[in-house]
Amino acid sequence: MPATLLLGAVLVACLALLPRPRPARLALAAILVLAGYGAFCLVSMLWAEQPELAWDAGNRTLLLAVILALCALWPLRGRSAAVVLGAYGLGVALIALIELLKAAGADLSVQYFDEARFAHPVGYTNANVGLWMLGLLPCAVLAGRRRVPAPLRGLFLGAAGLLAGTALLGQSRGWLMTLPIVAVLAILVVPGRGRTIAAFAAIGAALLLILDPLLDVYNELQPAGPPGAVFDSALRALLLACAGLIVLGALAAVADQRVQISAARARRISAVAVAAVALATVAVVAGYAIVERNPVSASADAWDEFKQGGYSPTERSSRLSGGFSTYRYDYWRVAWNEFEAAPLLGAGADNFGRAYLRRGESPQRPRFPHSTEMVALAETGVVGALLLGAAFVCALLAALPGRRGADLGAAASGAGVLMFGYWLAHGSLDRFWEFPALAGAALAGLGLAIAVARSQSDGVQQASPLLGGRRALVAACACALLLAASIVPPWLSDREQRRAIDVARANPEEALKRLDSAAELNPLSPAPYKTAAIVEIRRGRYDAAATELRRAFERDTGDPDLHLLLGLAESELGRPRRALSLVAEARRLAPRDDVAPAVLRELRRAGRLDPLRLDPWTRADYRRRIALD
Repeated sequence: MPATLLLGAVLVACLALLPRPRPARLALAAILVLAGYGAFCLVSMLWAEQPELAWDAGNRTLLLAVILALCALWPLRGRSAAVVLGAYGLGVALIALIELLKAAGADLSVQYFDEARFAHPVGYTNANVGLWMLGLLPCAVLAGRRRVPAPLRGLFLGAAGLLAGTALLGQSRGWLMTLPIVAVLAILVVPGRGRTIAAFAAIGAALLLILDPLLDVYNELQPAGPPGAVFDSALRALLLACAGLIVLGALAAVADQRVQISAARARRISAVAVAAVALATVAVVAGYAIVERNPVSASADAWDEFKQGGYSPTERSSRLSGGFSTYRYDYWRVAWNEFEAAPLLGAGADNFGRAYLRRGESPQRPRFPHSTEMVALAETGVVGALLLGAAFVCALLAALPGRRGADLGAAASGAGVLMFGYWLAHGSLDRFWEFPALAGAALAGLGLAIAVARSQSDGVQQASPLLGGRRALVAACACALLLAASIVPPWLSDREQRRAIDVARANPEEALKRLDSAAELNPLSPAPYKTAAIVEIRRGRYDAAATELRRAFERDTGDPDLHLLLGLAESELGRPRRALSLVAEARRLAPRDDVAPAVLRELRRAGRLDPLRLDPWTRADYRRRIALD
């Protein structure tokens, strides 16, 4: 939220200080329609079951619109775009290196790994992999460009290798399934196909050489102890491979600069490289069909396994080869049912989680449908899906012309489109839309491609002359004020709530004051009252806790956790019938939750239950559920 305010202020300052922006009509349409989708998410508060979540979703989408506007409104020369994308890629590689070194010195593996899968710094393993891939793609593209200085080309290639190895440590099956799509997109959208293929081939070859130690991490890492020798071995192998790629990239760049090749010959070499990739793909598929089985029947079986769902831990050395069993299909089934129930407007932005609690068939409690397309359909209906789809299509159409030519700008433009294409492909299988660090980076790459295309254009198809000037600046300031009005209250509320949690144990009275302030700042969220109730429960003040929970109920009547907490408070206050009724309703609202049935049995047996006993039961249930994710 503070980043949104900062970037919004930067956008207004740019409109005031930089030359008058004259983007192509498609670029302007993409920005305005994406902002319109954010506004529609905010409007969905009117019908959402949890309006505070729709409020947050709308603000997050407006942040993405601001990022796209900052990157796309003003033309950018190709070299400048390459510098920005290269700096981003190297920055992400530096983050990966720091996190890997920190993990090597960790006391416990679980500080950096989730089920032996590298999950830091994002926390969610698959999103962690997405971060590394978004940094890898511009590094790999720029590593093969002739106009990039030789030392930088080596550094880009080494950084791409580091990010590829770190992504592999995440053991994401969605990432593995996305790689063929990324390969095809790289050949289609990045000019200089031979150079692109050579760079990715070098990265892939280095990864194959160190594949065994990287896969051993998943097979042998012990969560109860430090990462130990198995991770140290993988890290050494990865760093040595990166050093080799740096040297190889620099030497190849020096040789590339000394050898002069005509444009026609370069095109023939690229054509041969593409043909070689196609033949290799055919050979791999044919070999699989001969040695293993028919790829068509294998795909059909994999789809059936995916639809069946469930989770079966594998004893193999890699999660990537452990089958396609997952609960994604059940998430999408519930999301589609939500769309059918409200096809025009949807259930409300970010309001999927409560529906899955009621109608899901797995023990999971996902907040999101794990698919960008399903998010748009289930949560914002046809209206929202058309807005989001139109924004993406307009942005892509505005960006694609920037790929023309063989200069550095065309390569940077292709890299930006490739970043967006990867994010959209992987985000179709996972919850990437909800991570601004991923969606923002993808849209920034696309916006830079639009800016490069604008710098190459001949001045046709400009936006309306009304864009820019005093009227546009006044409109931008008004929009910035509205954005601030939407963001500041929930941001301050969240800050107050976090500070209350920090001081609750030492100073509960101060915590309760801050929680009251948080509730006033955000009039939609029940979280401050719910947190205050927990503070009161831990003080043994059940009457005060029940009062706080009833205030939370005024804001959210469908939360099973609120019913459960209030039921326990009522049991301590000597109202067993009321307690049983509330806990039974909690069980109805979350029929696959194991905690409510256990509480209900205990209440029927003893008539009361200390709310503090809920903590260990909830922790055990949480550990059981995340082990199945």
